[in-house]
This record gives sequence, C-alpha cells and structure tokens, in this order.
Amino acid sequence: MRELVVASPAKINLHLQVLGRRLDGYHELETIFLRIPLEDEMRIFLEGEGITLVSNHPRVSRDSSNTVVRAYQLLSELVGDLPGVTVELRKRVPVGGGLGGGSSNAATFLLALNNHLGLALSREELLELGRKVGADVPFFLQDVPAALGRGIGDQLEPLESALKGVLLLVFPPLSISTSWVYSSLSFPLTPPCTDINILALLLRRGDLAELALRVFNHLEGPVFVRYSLLAEIKGGLLERGALLALMSGSGSTLFGLFEEEGEAREAARWASGMGWGVCLVPLGEVGV
Repeated sequence: MRELVVASPAKINLHLQVLGRRLDGYHELETIFLRIPLEDEMRIFLEGEGITLVSNHPRVSRDSSNTVVRAYQLLSELVGDLPGVTVELRKRVPVGGGLGGGSSNAATFLLALNNHLGLALSREELLELGRKVGADVPFFLQDVPAALGRGIGDQLEPLESALKGVLLLVFPPLSISTSWVYSSLSFPLTPPCTDINILALLLRRGDLAELALRVFNHLEGPVFVRYSLLAEIKGGLLERGALLALMSGSGSTLFGLFEEEGEAREAARWASGMGWGVCLVPLGEVGV
C-alpha cells in the first residue's frame, strides 16, 4: 500500500463582479483570487478498486457530486485504468463557505495522482479536466499566489501581490448554495462594474487603502438580503478597523483586511465571542 499526504489550500475572492448571464446558463465574471494558507489535509491510499472517500466532516458527500470523486471518474475516462484509491479528507476549510475548499480538493487530488502515478498529463489537459469539475478548480491547479479570473472564473492571468497587513476570516454557522445565489441576482447590478486591470495594478503595488475604495462582491446583494447576519458581520469588521471587508465568493465566509495586527486581533476576539469561527493570516503568508 502506498500513501500520499497532500495539503489542499483555500482562497478568497478579493473582488468579484458579475458582467452578465451567459447562454450556457453560467455567468460571465471578473474576479481576483488570492490563495491563503488555510488547508485541508488529504491522505490518498493506492489500494483496491475505484474510489472510496471518507471525511471527518459529516456534510462531505461520498458520491459523484463530490469534486474528488468526480475528478477520479474523469481522470479514469481520460487515461484508462487507474489503481483503486481510498481518500481520507480532513476538512479545515469550511464547507459551503466561499473559500473554494471543494475545488481545491479536486485540484490537489488531480496533481497528486498525475505526479505520483507518472501520468504525464500536460498543464492544458489538467486544466481541461479541472474545468469539467468546477469553475474554481483551474486556479488551484496553478502554483500562483493570486490570479485574475475571467469567463466563469476559469480563464486565468497570474498576478503578483504586495499587500501587507493581517487577514481575518470569520466563519458564521451558515452554508450557502452557490446556484441559489447566482439565480437570485437581479440585473442591472450595483455597484457598476469597474476596470479590473486597475485593481490588479493596485494589488501589485500593495495599495490596500485604494483597493478598499474600489473592490466589491456583487453576490453580497442577494445573500445579505436573505442572511442579514453576514451584513452585520461585515459592518462589525469595518467598525473595528478593517480597511476592507467582503464576503468571499458566494459566502458564507467574511474577511477583513487590517493594517494593524492589534485591531485584527481585537476584531477576532469580538467575532469569536459571538460564537463564530475565526482565522488570522498575516498577508505576508498569503500564497505560501
């Protein structure tokens, strides 16, 4: 029996604007992904036949609706016979929190099998597989700290980030359906779309104050109407010194970016005292 142990990182959406609906039912996006060092642990045992998935989280599905199971099935169709695998997934990234945990799990699994089984799949082949699993999977297939995402988020341009400060993640006890969020959008959206290339320039410069004036998440609109708690958390982060506070992806995770560590820790104590999960990440570690 061979065992592979790999880490599966999370991301935040530093900006997410919806440009419109597509004919295929998806939405055209422009977003900025930022990788963060909050990770699931995945143990892969090469044994048996097919794929067996177990997890410490009760809401992780074990069938083809799971991204890892789907990735295994698609990889099997592409390369033919694969050895059987058992995957033990220890979740630390919240399920349904807008941090890309499921997409990252699938990408990490594909990279691990490609490397350790010597499948020699090209970058383009892996990206095509990833797109079939989920729109965020291609970001995690690339070893970059940040990226500009277009299309449904799968057309990527690597970015550099010089942001300094402290990132505070707040995890309220909510799980939000991504499909529900997008189906609830009402056009035209506000605020109006901005030039994302300007945001990419500000990210490279590390200009947090100017970024804070320009970035937004269009998905906050319908989510905050239905889940007012999330709007309250965002307001609480801003009141406690965050220069920028946003919902990540389709939620339910909120994040605040602070220049001062003391303010970030005070905000973390407030959020923890309210019964919400928290995680503090120095921005210098983002992308590590």
